[in-house]
Amino acid sequence: LAALGGRCADTPARAEPLGAVHEFMGDLAAAARCYEIAARARPGARGPLERLAGVAARAPADLLAELAPDLEEAARRGVVTAEWPLARHLVARGREAEALGRLDRFVGGAREGSPGLAEAHALRDRLLRSRAAAARAHRQRLLLGALAPVALVLVAVLALFRGRRVTRALRARPELFPEVARAVAEIRHDVIKHRASVLSLLEHGEAPREEVARALTQPQPASTVVAECYARLRRAARARGVSLRPLGREPIFGPLARDLRRAEALVTGDGPAAAVAAVDRRLREVHSERLAALLKQGPRTRLDAGVVVEWIAALEAELREGGGGWTPPALLLGAIALEFPVERRALATIFANLLRNAQAAVGAAQGGKVLVRIDDERDATGRRLLTLLIGDSSPQELDLAQIETRESGRGLSLVRDLTREWRGHLVVRPETLPLRKAVGACFPA
Repeated sequence: LAALGGRCADTPARAEPLGAVHEFMGDLAAAARCYEIAARARPGARGPLERLAGVAARAPADLLAELAPDLEEAARRGVVTAEWPLARHLVARGREAEALGRLDRFVGGAREGSPGLAEAHALRDRLLRSRAAAARAHRQRLLLGALAPVALVLVAVLALFRGRRVTRALRARPELFPEVARAVAEIRHDVIKHRASVLSLLEHGEAPREEVARALTQPQPASTVVAECYARLRRAARARGVSLRPLGREPIFGPLARDLRRAEALVTGDGPAAAVAAVDRRLREVHSERLAALLKQGPRTRLDAGVVVEWIAALEAELREGGGGWTPPALLLGAIALEFPVERRALATIFANLLRNAQAAVGAAQGGKVLVRIDDERDATGRRLLTLLIGDSSPQELDLAQIETRESGRGLSLVRDLTREWRGHLVVRPETLPLRKAVGACFPA
């Protein structure tokens, strides 16, 4: 350095060899400044620019930012090795697309063994993979954007057409019938029998329109009552693994709700009496019949001597295995076979718990009697009932009030709850000697 004159700025003619000395010593910043001075002192010379590019290939990022203008000049003048540090500088600034062009020129024009050639190949491959991944992601976003409206339409169509009709759901899940029966009973009694019956008064001029509108829409519209009943039914069906159709597509409840909404609009507005009368006729003649027919879709369990004997034998095996006593029951059938409007498992559970109760009541007492009585009867109003009664000879008193106080989940309380669920009622009756009483369930035929 002393022989060459010390500082590059003081001896521009010797700036290039001074830069070489600094480069050899590892002072890249000083070497780069010397090569810059040499390039400016010799505008047409390529040597200082090539040496500057060689230093820049190893320079840190902060030095590259200072050298960028001179490196761009070198690249314009055909110094291929300047492309590599410029590419590094562009990548550091996030301009990867421009960097790829620089890398292509460097990889394509540099001599074998040029500084940074291997690193340039690796960086170029990484950037190409990144760009390909970005392009794929962009195409996917475009595709998703194009498919999003189609997907929304498909979701809407599936939401519209999903689910089963109530009649089909009953065939798949007979245990859903108590929920269906509750919904039908509420709609027939509260909506059609009482609230919607006022429509005929308007037709014959027997009630002011305001009173008819009030009866049909207060405290909530009758159509809303139907919608809420059906919503509860859908929730109950989902709990049993069945999806019901939306209300608008259900062929029994949907048209009923629409006719009620039309009636509400007619009576709250200035709809003609003839239109109101037409809706009233549909409610009484069409919708009432459909709801009644739906109740007939419930499950049926056929009880004959063979079925009852099988159930008795199963319970006998259970009680004997548990070490309990057993009194062989007599069997009295009012017909060869009777069809109970109860799902088979529910009816079998009712029967088993009634018979267990009778067996426990008579215990191991000598001469105890148990009677299974299955019959077809009429109540005081003439309504036909199917009865399943178990009589016993135990003197122990029992009445309905005692059964009502029992905790749910076992014995007669389970019989009580299942019987009510399937639209029946419990009975406790006196029996003629040697029997004392009969406990059982009655179901509407």
